[in-house]
Amino acid sequence: MTSPDVPATAVVHLDGQTHTVSWPRGEKLLDVLLDKGLEAPYSCREGHCGACATTKLAGEVVMEVNDALEPDDLADGLILACQSRPVTDSVEVSYDV
Repeated sequence: MTSPDVPATAVVHLDGQTHTVSWPRGEKLLDVLLDKGLEAPYSCREGHCGACATTKLAGEVVMEVNDALEPDDLADGLILACQSRPVTDSVEVSYDV
């Protein structure tokens, strides 16, 4: 099992570019992206509006709150970046899908 001190890797497709960032396991994906200067979409940052939704292509995350996505959205791979923390060592998401 991976130590909680070892960050995950996020591969993020955003605005036609691919970014690879270190993702500390205790941090939410949106916070990491904004800290790295990436202009990921968001609004409420509380898991209520869905503005930060992105498509998970690989890996697993856990969402603390999800008041915006329906079961069909989840089945299609959508996650809320403002609420997602990594479970696996690598997660790939796309805002461009």
